[in-house]
Amino acid sequence: MALFRRGNDHDNRWADENGWITDRMSDGTIFRWRVRMERIGNIRPDYREALEAVAREEGYTYREYVAWAANLTNARMNDTRDRIRNGLAGPREAALYQCWLGVRLAVHEVQYRVEARPGKFIWTGGGR
Repeated sequence: MALFRRGNDHDNRWADENGWITDRMSDGTIFRWRVRMERIGNIRPDYREALEAVAREEGYTYREYVAWAANLTNARMNDTRDRIRNGLAGPREAALYQCWLGVRLAVHEVQYRVEARPGKFIWTGGGR
């Protein structure tokens, strides 16, 4: 499986030809995720309403905006979270951040790399 760098030096993500984005947690755990747009119906109705309004304001379809939000980097999400915690973000940005988290929860399929036996790794998880 060929992997290529995606993003900048602060972004540890790699993408493969099957749509999986591989990343590393701060503790070194390797995981991968991909966007499953067929799960768009799993987004909470109150989040959907807010996301549809923002998509219209920005000239996107709801589906395009959800795909954009689902692919936000951890750096962008962490920056937004920190702005909220530090009182630098307004209520609209805080509400959008919650919607973006809801998008991730709804449309991301996540798997973790675990050592099945010494030197043998497998991907586990991802089912819902």
